[in-house]
Amino acid sequence: MDMFSSSPSTSFNHRGCDNTTRERFKRYITRDGALIGFSCAVCYSEWVTDDFVSPEHRGPEMLKIDGKRLHLIDKPDEGRQSTFPTQWTSIRDLDNLAQIITAGDHISYQLSALTPGLSHHAIVKSVKRRASGPDKVTLVHWQFGQGSRMAEAPPSLVSILEETVDDIKKNASVIYRCDYSDDTVSEDSRVLTLARANAWIGETGYKLTQKNCEHFAVFCKTGQHRSFQGEVATDVVSEVVRCMINYTDESVEDISSLSIGDQVVMYMSLIHPRCHMIVAGVDADTGTINVIRFTFARGVVEEKLKFRKPVYKVVSDSPFSSSEVISRAREPVRELYNIFSFNCKHFALRCRTDQIPSTP
Repeated sequence: MDMFSSSPSTSFNHRGCDNTTRERFKRYITRDGALIGFSCAVCYSEWVTDDFVSPEHRGPEMLKIDGKRLHLIDKPDEGRQSTFPTQWTSIRDLDNLAQIITAGDHISYQLSALTPGLSHHAIVKSVKRRASGPDKVTLVHWQFGQGSRMAEAPPSLVSILEETVDDIKKNASVIYRCDYSDDTVSEDSRVLTLARANAWIGETGYKLTQKNCEHFAVFCKTGQHRSFQGEVATDVVSEVVRCMINYTDESVEDISSLSIGDQVVMYMSLIHPRCHMIVAGVDADTGTINVIRFTFARGVVEEKLKFRKPVYKVVSDSPFSSSEVISRAREPVRELYNIFSFNCKHFALRCRTDQIPSTP
């Protein structure tokens, strides 16, 4: 069975995505071994059989595999209200989960008392009733290693995995069943939800605002790769960065506006929303820039980053040519990282101007 040779009329440049790597497509297989569809792991486009997409949502692209027609799902993006759950049912009796949740449900719970408002999300694969003790639930979700808690393993180990939880009370004191609209429930069945969840087991590359646990759970339920938490966080970050703009900053709307030797400011994380760096290369074709920056954990690093707004360029006169700025950035740094006296901003300004500001 070859999803790439089954239909010569189908172009895999779907939705502007040129992914044709077999391993980057996720196959949807039911419990009885039937193929009902697959998705692109890059852009999240989906092809499913007739039973799992209504006629009005069947896109123009169609494949034929093992005698089955698979249609590209073509749903309009109708905003947050239609994509996310319409109701959250609180569950406090965590010993008797089988009475309230079932396979294919989307559940969430607060990560810890230290992160109020930040919820973890998962898809329920099964719930096993037990004569004594709490019901056993099997989840598919982003997690840091089998059986590990979030704080017990390095981020490099995070992946989507199947995990059986003997007593969910160890994870939370209350969980929520995320209920969707009747339209969503009727079209995105539990069979499709579970096939999606199983297909993505083993996926890596977790990103807090772009590829998190809520993105995964919502995608399994609706086919829309979206996260309310992620979108709100992105909105907040953009506003934080905007409010922190120095009068010498100018917004960069297009990657072609950048030049080698520029000092730019980009968002890196919630705890480091304003990171200064030196541009060492610009690739407009791939939308990436090579940068040199000073970090707390690794010292001076040179890496490739995706050009993603908001990006700001620090406007300052430099006595050095662009090649001299890059050479200065690559020189060994004797100073240790200090958030007050020598941070990424101090490093970048010294590379360009040979001056270190007196303020952080």
